[in-house]
Amino acid sequence: MPLPKIELALAGAFLALQVLVVALFPQNDMTLSYPFMIAAPLLATLVMLRRCLLDGFALYKGWILVAASMLLWTLGMAMSAASELVLDRHNLTPGAIMLVYIQYGVPITYAASGANEERQSKIVRAVDAAMAVSLGYLFYVYVFSLTTLQGAADADHARQVVWMFDLENLFLAFCCVLRYLAAKGHRESRLFGLLAIYTVAYLFAAVYFNHVLALQAPQVGGYRTLWVIEMPFLLLAALGWRCVIPPVLHSPRLARIVHSGSPLMLALAVLLTSLFLLRQHFYLGVAGVVVALVGYGLRSTLMQARHIASEDALRHDRAALESLAWEDALTGTLNRRGFDHALQREYARAQRTGQPLGLLMIDIDYFKLVNDRYGHLVGDRCLRELAGELRKLCQRSTDLLARYGGEEFALLLPDTDLAGATAMAVKVRETIRGMAIVNADSPFGIVTTSVGLAVYPMSGDQVATDLVARADEALYEAKRSGRDRIAYAPPLEPARDAPA
Repeated sequence: MPLPKIELALAGAFLALQVLVVALFPQNDMTLSYPFMIAAPLLATLVMLRRCLLDGFALYKGWILVAASMLLWTLGMAMSAASELVLDRHNLTPGAIMLVYIQYGVPITYAASGANEERQSKIVRAVDAAMAVSLGYLFYVYVFSLTTLQGAADADHARQVVWMFDLENLFLAFCCVLRYLAAKGHRESRLFGLLAIYTVAYLFAAVYFNHVLALQAPQVGGYRTLWVIEMPFLLLAALGWRCVIPPVLHSPRLARIVHSGSPLMLALAVLLTSLFLLRQHFYLGVAGVVVALVGYGLRSTLMQARHIASEDALRHDRAALESLAWEDALTGTLNRRGFDHALQREYARAQRTGQPLGLLMIDIDYFKLVNDRYGHLVGDRCLRELAGELRKLCQRSTDLLARYGGEEFALLLPDTDLAGATAMAVKVRETIRGMAIVNADSPFGIVTTSVGLAVYPMSGDQVATDLVARADEALYEAKRSGRDRIAYAPPLEPARDAPA
């Protein structure tokens, strides 16, 4: 990918300026470093807001959540500067400030869990929001179980707060890297690719800042390497300006697993925080465990219900599409494709069971004259009315009527011998004549039908298409003989052995 060289160069110049200023005035290193430490996350916040302007402020885009995290960190650093420079308090971990620093990870956790995704329902988002609020409250209680508004009581409590930061940062880095490795689409690749780079860089920077500077600097003197904590924010701002993060190649299986398991991340964060609280606030810790389990269970149930509803809708749509694919739009009967499918199925069943299978090929006599004289709209209405009457003759659920093509219909009669098929052919002919649809140019003055009839089994080796061919042959015989009549397919002569 093309590196944002200009943006990275500007970030390097930012750090170089801070190093130069601190080197020139070492006696005021902390005072001079605070403006840079506030400016770096604020710059990252502004770049994320710019991404919102370019890509959209919608929650599912994710950029507004990253901007919220950066703003919280900026606020925490501003509060630290005010505490030390204005109020002249030099305690390591003042509670209100630590609370803001810890809360900064909640929006990123919310995004990594997939709670902000567009496809999520409002109820699922409400459940996730409730767990996010619970996570923030549990952070609040845990921080103030180790420190007060004035700060930690001793170094041991301060270390526990620092370890809490380490676990939070490790958790965020793991979640974001995992989401990037399983990203689906360009949008997810850019968002979680950028977050993966930032959270990993922040993890290492925070370990150095918290364990070396925050805990040891007051004893060893000097904060000349404070610029380390600014690097992740400057990296986020530099890479986020154009956001040229390449997509990662991953297996579809990994993507499905990660996306299915992502909702567990938020519940897991609540659960882990609750476990930390059990020693100091047992009942609240238990309540947090219950919130995590119930929240995840409720979310999973809602998602499962939505998945089932989606599957039902897909089945319904598939059935509708299949119906459209096999149904003739004009008459509502089976079309040629549907007839061919039914013929193969019923022919195979007839061969398997030995039961007869009747087929009527029905042609509307002189139908072209109807279209020529009255127009195609009248012709279409005529076909619909004829199909409706023919459907009424199919009293068994197994009888299948299809529009074979143009003005020709096919009537498939399972378990029907020659006598039964002949009786049905007579009904078809008499029913159509009884409708008395006018066809002034026909020799009969009304719409009539010619019917060709064939029944399986016939003598000789046959396949399903042979039954159609024999019925067609009978139909043409009926038409050649004057129309408005029924004709039968003659039996095939059994094959004779060739002379030796």
